[in-house]
Amino acid sequence: MKKLITMAAASVLLATPVMAAPQGTLLLQGSIGQVLSLDVSAETGVNDQLDLTTTTTDLKVASVNEVSNSNTGYKIFIRTANGGSLKNGSLDQVTYTMDYDGAPVTLSINDQIAKTVVNGGVYNHDSDVEISYNGTPAASLTQGTYSDTVTFTIQVN
Repeated sequence: MKKLITMAAASVLLATPVMAAPQGTLLLQGSIGQVLSLDVSAETGVNDQLDLTTTTTDLKVASVNEVSNSNTGYKIFIRTANGGSLKNGSLDQVTYTMDYDGAPVTLSINDQIAKTVVNGGVYNHDSDVEISYNGTPAASLTQGTYSDTVTFTIQVN
């Protein structure tokens, strides 16, 4: 009898169907790293051959290619070594103004915000760099080379 009860219990256990879950999930995932760069392209024969004796307005001296895939947008900063003056050493200077992507820029030896892109996304944009200055007769300027170095920086918001 004992054997019969054991066999009956075993057959009940073996006959119980295995229950499978009615659904399952699979996570598919990938990631994209940050892309953030800029490239400054001078206007050949313009940026290094400025006629300081002639008043010039909105002269395109460069184009800056901005590339970003930031999800928070980005900013462009500009600073100049001489704070917006073309200098001939310590002898003389010619001040100038600058527009970046059509908007005026405050020129300083410290980084100044020139452009803000507030929305995240994929960007590949060319921004023109234009300068203006008042011409000065050559007899009023000391002989020599007048220059300033402009630095552009891109940074995520």
